[in-house]
Amino acid sequence: MISTRIKLTSLMVFASILAIGADKPLELNELQIRELVKQLGSDSFVSREQASEIILRQGNRSMAALENGLTHLDYEVVRRSRILISLISESDKKTKLQAFLEDVDGSKNTVLPGWERFEKLVGKSTSSRALYGQIYKADPSLMDEVQNDKNIGKSIVSEKAQWLHNSIFSPIAGKTINLEIGDIGAVLFAATTPNMELPSEVVNNITNLLYQPSARDAISASKGTGPFRKLLGTWMLQQTDPNIISQHLHLSQNMNMTEGLQLARRVASEKTMPVYTKTVALTLLGKMGTPEDSGLLRNFLGDETVVGNFQLPNQQKGTTQVRDVALAMLVHMSSQSHKEYGFSFARDNQALFFNPYMLGFTTMENRMLAMKKWDTYFTSKPMTKAKS
Repeated sequence: MISTRIKLTSLMVFASILAIGADKPLELNELQIRELVKQLGSDSFVSREQASEIILRQGNRSMAALENGLTHLDYEVVRRSRILISLISESDKKTKLQAFLEDVDGSKNTVLPGWERFEKLVGKSTSSRALYGQIYKADPSLMDEVQNDKNIGKSIVSEKAQWLHNSIFSPIAGKTINLEIGDIGAVLFAATTPNMELPSEVVNNITNLLYQPSARDAISASKGTGPFRKLLGTWMLQQTDPNIISQHLHLSQNMNMTEGLQLARRVASEKTMPVYTKTVALTLLGKMGTPEDSGLLRNFLGDETVVGNFQLPNQQKGTTQVRDVALAMLVHMSSQSHKEYGFSFARDNQALFFNPYMLGFTTMENRMLAMKKWDTYFTSKPMTKAKS
């Protein structure tokens, strides 16, 4: 009884001291904190509440003692320890995030879990820090788990991607959620973790998120240099599924993302890549590539592989070969007229300019005339050779 009274008296003293210095609580030592954890099981509700408040204000210094409290024989000690661990953890994350955001230019070297890897991927600019602040705020636990344990991180990334996908395409009670760029960026960044092999379904779910307004706005606003586009470029290069790659190439083309060029070059160089995926890569190189990319395109001028058949609105029918797509892009890069080369789409619908299926000819004769015209042009005005 005397021992209990002493402990309760100590708690009242602690509470009084902390109340005086509310903005900067007195730091207790490990032994004192352990005694406070024991008091979480006190018969007195007031004592339990006081102990909880004091422990909470000690912040991370209390974590070791609280973790020991999780194995205590008294259920109330266990219950309150669990709650306090969660509260302290969340408070600590908010404090770190606030410090990170206030260090706008990084001059104070404040960091968050995952920031160093993010910085290597997208750079150290103020916009990079701002984006990572949004990502960490959206899901700090995901950033912590991925950094600490890739196996657990893989499971969490899969679950988070599924949840975000369902919130859009299978909304509960018909209510859709407007995803913020932080939500999408968090799962995208986590998915770029080295050696994190995700199931195809998860990759599909993440890819579908890129068509959401917040993601498209981030891509458009970046103008080729923004951190989100760089992050997305890293994610694209990790993909091996031809269908996913085709989607990423189309997204790059539609959003004028030069970050997709590296993926397009890789696809064009891989002999085992399906024909359609390869021709989508060729159209991206033709639309946004450099003079050096013309060499890659010229490598396909002898490829007679059929891409598909087409029918124009005027009922004209034709066939497209890989070499036709390459030629159409070379004509574009050299600022020549597709009409003068006899491309059917140029006479009927210029909007079909970068659709691989439509970049063919109605007759073999027209195709060979176009190839001959290109040979004549290239002989007189050779384009930059491809880098080996």
